[in-house]
Amino acid sequence: MLDPVSRALLHALVLIAFSGAIGVRADDLPAAPRTAGLIAAYWGYPTKATVGFGVIASRLPSNFECKTPCLFHGVTIQVAAGLGGGELALGYGSLVGETGSGAWLLRRAFIGYGVRAAMVRTWGLSTLDPSGATFVGVEGAVTVAQFGLRLGVFHRIPSVSGQDDWRVFGGAGWGF
Repeated sequence: MLDPVSRALLHALVLIAFSGAIGVRADDLPAAPRTAGLIAAYWGYPTKATVGFGVIASRLPSNFECKTPCLFHGVTIQVAAGLGGGELALGYGSLVGETGSGAWLLRRAFIGYGVRAAMVRTWGLSTLDPSGATFVGVEGAVTVAQFGLRLGVFHRIPSVSGQDDWRVFGGAGWGF
């Protein structure tokens, strides 16, 4: 036989266990379209020191504020400008991030990946010849603990006779 204190603790544990089993799950809530802002700062080739901004469009339960981690997956559009060039990209991304004390901008991207079609235009401090070259290609990105890596294969448009038109571009830094 249990003493009254042990019995009360046992009842409390049973109540807690069953309250989780009958609670509302995220899958039960209606999903609503939602966008979130993405930011990045990285060193890339050929863009050199670069800052970027983007948006991810996703569907989340309507009452999620994402001040704690939320899973975002959907279409991304991103732009970046650096000392050696700029980039415009459209693709798909999936990431776990949070807005922190804000409401829209993802301040932390804990883990994520993305695949995107991109256009890169060189300028300024780019070491590619000729200056002002335009490239189109496919790029992949991975972020772990806010550290991001990107790598892509790009083709120069228009082609320049006598030169290799295919290039591998990449970068590493902070953000998605």
